[in-house]
Amino acid sequence: MNPDQIGPYRIVRLIAQGGMGEVYEARQAAPVERRVAIKVIRSGMDTEAVLARFSAERQALAMMSHSHIAAIYDGGATSEGRPYVVMEYVAGVPLTEYVDGHQLDLGARLDLFLQVCSAVSHDPQHGC
Repeated sequence: MNPDQIGPYRIVRLIAQGGMGEVYEARQAAPVERRVAIKVIRSGMDTEAVLARFSAERQALAMMSHSHIAAIYDGGATSEGRPYVVMEYVAGVPLTEYVDGHQLDLGARLDLFLQVCSAVSHDPQHGC
């Protein structure tokens, strides 16, 4: 898949491609102008179980508000029927690349790990 547009979002570039699908950088023009990331489920991965898990993940993330979790803005299906989720675009590099590139000591690595744990363990039921 190499789209120019997904729903109302204009694709800028492919960020990453993995076993579950692709992640694109895109531009939203209306009702607000902003840069977003779009995760699209790969063709062939659209089994009932995968779609149910993707939907549950999208709903859980949409309920969260945490400084270390990208905000969910939208979701839908492409013209080919592939589900997607639109989220806040976060510029940067993968955590492993950052850690290796900055030659962080054990204490700094543990601090980053604790920040990741805080985000992963965030409970949307508490409205934090």
